Amino acid sequence: MVKNKVIVLSFLLAMPMLVNSVQAGTDRTGYDENTEIILSGTVLKFNGCEFRGLRCFTMESRSRVFHVVTAPRWFLERIHLNLQPGTIVRVVGSKFYSPDGDLYLMAKSLKNIPTGRNILFRDNKCQPVWGRHSLKKSSCMRIFFPGRSL
Repeated sequence: MVKNKVIVLSFLLAMPMLVNSVQAGTDRTGYDENTEIILSGTVLKFNGCEFRGLRCFTMESRSRVFHVVTAPRWFLERIHLNLQPGTIVRVVGSKFYSPDGDLYLMAKSLKNIPTGRNILFRDNKCQPVWGRHSLKKSSCMRIFFPGRSL
């Protein structure tokens, strides 16, 4: 009987830590290289959604719809990114599900297939290129020519 009480008490004490770790995982909008995939598909809707302050667009790839998380609005305006519905793109990103169960892709890079334009959203350490640290350490031209030394 005492052993059962100890187990129950231990579980109750550990419960807040378990709940906090689960909540931390759903609030995380970081980039996870372990879930990185490359998708080619068609833009369905640009400026269709927002996820944690970052602009998204919707694309279809292999009959699946993905919400692609890109960057803050000010950054997209700065680099003049405007994708039209029907544009074919290739996206490298980290796949995750939102708390609502929707399929998302945190974009690391995007290639507009018709124009050949490459856009880098995250650096080689998977940090956002619009962040303070990355903007100070890199030329804005790295966004358009990833992987090249300028």
